[in-house]
Amino acid sequence: MSTSPSIARVVLDSRLPQLDRLFDYAVPEGVDVVVGCRVKVPLRSQARSANGYVVELPDSSEHTGTLAPLGEVISEVPVLSADIWSLARAVADRQAGNAADVVRLAIPGRYARAEKKWESSPPELSSFPPRVIESEHYAPGELEAIGRDGRRTVLTLPGGTLESESGATITRASGVVAELAASTLARGGSIVVVVPDWRDLDVYEVALREVIAPEDLVVWRGSATGSERYTQFLRTLSGRPVVVVGNRHAIYAPVSSLAALVVVDDADDSHREPLAPYPHTRDVALVRHQQTQCALVFASLVPSMSATRWLSMGFFSALEPRRPRRAQVIPTALSLTPDHDQSPARLPSVAHQGALAGLREGPILVQVFRSGFSSALACAACGERGMCDRCHGPLRLLGPSQPPSCAWCAQVEARWRCGSCQATALVPRGRGIGRTVADLGRAFPRVPIIQSDGENPISTVSSAPAVVVATRGAEPIAQGGYRAALLLDGQAMLSRENLGAMEDTVRFWEHAVSLVHPEGMVFMTEVDGAPAMALASGRYGTLMTDELRQRDALRLPPAIRIASVSGPAVAVAEIRQRCEAIDAAVDVLGPVPLGDGLVRVIVRFPYALGDSVVPEVRAAHLRHIQSQGRGATDRVKVVVDDQGQLDALVAQ
Repeated sequence: MSTSPSIARVVLDSRLPQLDRLFDYAVPEGVDVVVGCRVKVPLRSQARSANGYVVELPDSSEHTGTLAPLGEVISEVPVLSADIWSLARAVADRQAGNAADVVRLAIPGRYARAEKKWESSPPELSSFPPRVIESEHYAPGELEAIGRDGRRTVLTLPGGTLESESGATITRASGVVAELAASTLARGGSIVVVVPDWRDLDVYEVALREVIAPEDLVVWRGSATGSERYTQFLRTLSGRPVVVVGNRHAIYAPVSSLAALVVVDDADDSHREPLAPYPHTRDVALVRHQQTQCALVFASLVPSMSATRWLSMGFFSALEPRRPRRAQVIPTALSLTPDHDQSPARLPSVAHQGALAGLREGPILVQVFRSGFSSALACAACGERGMCDRCHGPLRLLGPSQPPSCAWCAQVEARWRCGSCQATALVPRGRGIGRTVADLGRAFPRVPIIQSDGENPISTVSSAPAVVVATRGAEPIAQGGYRAALLLDGQAMLSRENLGAMEDTVRFWEHAVSLVHPEGMVFMTEVDGAPAMALASGRYGTLMTDELRQRDALRLPPAIRIASVSGPAVAVAEIRQRCEAIDAAVDVLGPVPLGDGLVRVIVRFPYALGDSVVPEVRAAHLRHIQSQGRGATDRVKVVVDDQGQLDALVAQ
């Protein structure tokens, strides 16, 4: 407890950019406050108040007038530590956003009952010491070393599955991260493991529970209730080392003795925060590493484009598994076998025969690109894309016997007519998972068909023969591994109008390959050239390096940084002008009209100019808000380092 401080410096829990600073308040006599506690303070007058957090207890204030008194202490629990406040401020400055918005991402809402239970509970003690395991996939001591001394490492994880001691089937990748966590905890340090989504969290939680005592493991699950999330958050304030695993919000866990941060599959879109100021887990991890000097590990089956860039710069070191065991991959487009008897399920004959052979021993996996029945429809006569007459959205088939309907407004187009040639017949331009399931049902009539996608999520399947059809990223884990895999729609995945199409595609391919038994076979259709050769060999370094070289020449992320600015044309024009005046290396794409008087521009700038460009964007944004007067709606949106904003320009 504090010894009667007289001044409390508070950050307000407000979304207003003009309130993104610290405010000093006088602490009334007899009121106890500590750094990090929640408080309520008056705002402009005693009639209005705001919640906030005490971030400092200074001896004096720069304010020359009389300080307003602190309203009340909501909770004395120091939920906002000095380290997390420093992190929030730095992340907000990097993203041209509000620090309070980052604090809101880091600290769950308060639940008084959970807080009282935590305060009255005795300190937890480990029920068994952490187990330190030497990994079979790396040289002795290699894995343990990357969690020490503030090292920066790009860790390539091994593929494959294994049966845990509890009998559950997990990935070898999760086992490796669990071994790293156990060794870090054994040295008396905390480690935070951030995974993309609930599927990964389920697997990594099982792996960690094999080697970490329940009292030492904190799981941050996005699907948990607010009370459960707050309880898990409070467990990280215990003051003793713990292992935290969770989604992107876990990166802010206020653990003590932080020794290492591990970000799993940093190229996954789930690591991008959809709420302002839109930070990416990868960027938050870098900032926290720089502030705390903890070890930083980016772990994945295939290093991301950003990781490849860091490796080429020597900023990170690489650690790859020894003697990786991997299923053989056959790109059917490169096969010399004549394809005279292609199966009705759009499978080349060699893939069809491989699937039949795999089904004799267990389940096989079929990876498809899209959900639904048909990805798109086109005019049978001229090939023009089928569009809705009402909203001009794309038409889809939701089932084999259903009429076309709009993917945007859901209007049924039973009497569609082509606007170009007046024909009335539509044909599929692609196949969704529903149509693929129907086709495979005819190709393998006596085999169970299992569908896994966003609407029908499945985590695991048994070792019994079955055809498991899954959209990319929704592949279940098979007990003992799949005996074969068919990777369909590769060309459609690569040809998307998306800057990250190649990076995403090889990542999803390798994920599917990693679920196949090492003695199994993987068949990839439609794709040849460098991507096919990289998948067949399992080595993506050259492919990623060539892609990075092209992006560097074209000034595209991650070779450079970008900021998307959208809003009223006048405000965006001012921001553009000020950014271009900073340096000749700063250029602006746009403006692109968004409708309703709004436009969007993309500001491109080198990393070295980030400390000049981002503050200028922020300052110009604040000037625009102040010029609008009280009560005006802030229509300016700034998103930093999100390459998806470039893709949005294509969609206009």
